[in-house]
Amino acid sequence: MNQERHEKQEIDTRQETDLGLTSSSAQTKERYTLARANAYIKEHRHQVDPTYRMAYHLMPEVGWMNDPNGFIYFGGMYHMFYQHYPYEPVWGPMHWGHAVSRDLVTWSYLPVALAPDQSYDSGGCFSGSAIVQDDKLVLMYTGHVVTGPDKDNDYLQTQNIAVSDNGIDFVKSAMNPVIRLDQIPEHTSTKDFRDPKVFERNSVYYCVLGSNDAAGKGVILLYRSTDLLDWSYVNIMAQSDGTLGDNWECPDLFTLDGRDILIMSPQRMPAQGDNYRNLHSTVYMMGTLDEDQGVLKYEQYVPLDCGFDFYAPQTMEDAQGRRIMVAWMDTWETEIPTQQSHAWAGAMTLPIQLIRMG
Repeated sequence: MNQERHEKQEIDTRQETDLGLTSSSAQTKERYTLARANAYIKEHRHQVDPTYRMAYHLMPEVGWMNDPNGFIYFGGMYHMFYQHYPYEPVWGPMHWGHAVSRDLVTWSYLPVALAPDQSYDSGGCFSGSAIVQDDKLVLMYTGHVVTGPDKDNDYLQTQNIAVSDNGIDFVKSAMNPVIRLDQIPEHTSTKDFRDPKVFERNSVYYCVLGSNDAAGKGVILLYRSTDLLDWSYVNIMAQSDGTLGDNWECPDLFTLDGRDILIMSPQRMPAQGDNYRNLHSTVYMMGTLDEDQGVLKYEQYVPLDCGFDFYAPQTMEDAQGRRIMVAWMDTWETEIPTQQSHAWAGAMTLPIQLIRMG
């Protein structure tokens, strides 16, 4: 990545206003920083009730955990970042927690990697992914900004990157956002535009993003770049036929034994017989990505997991060439027992190796 492009630049406040990235006054009352988050965790992690703590599943040290983010093998370690609100066992302005493992069994916690401390991510550093470039670890994530009094409806989202030389300390790029609001295609939601999964093919970077057509159908958008900084929209890579919910989240595209696999999590998908009984489900499609057209050609979609506590999976390829998947192991919009006086909530599934059977 060109170091000159990461040199500190003054941000034009007028430009931020034009892009709609100024925060609501309510949102900026409380400042979130890495130092504050790490200090809070250090002070309060010993107050966690161990009654329901698990031996093998990754959990937050304290506070809330949801989606796995930035799952990658780097520097001889498996790195797992995750959506994290350290201050309470409830969903809040998202940070990126960080843990590492040598065997996917025993995990060690590292300092919080990202905090919502910039104008373009002041409402939360939402889900994203990681990639290695020039021996540096690069995170790509969604910056969430609340723009009005109704936080559930008044918001905007852009895509941003942060870079680390050591895999622990990350610096957000002065070029952020790297995928802006004006790069959202027509007939696509101007709000739900999130969860970039970045990958490289033939020396070109691509990322898939979850969204919807603003008319009740989920879509996956495809972007491409040569340097992770300048991105161009390619196409709607996949879209709902009307049976797959009203918004698509957490896409992941990868190759397995010569076939392209898209995993994504449709929201509010109607049940189909015994399948998709969750409020929000997870499916996969197997096909072929036409990189020039930016379209995934597939014939059907299939449930990825039949359990109730499985959402937002993310995969990575390790040093042995295995495709490993981890998902958030929790229920949506139901009370979690550890939220009551236990000071933590959320966990990851056990890692699963994906193998193509047909």
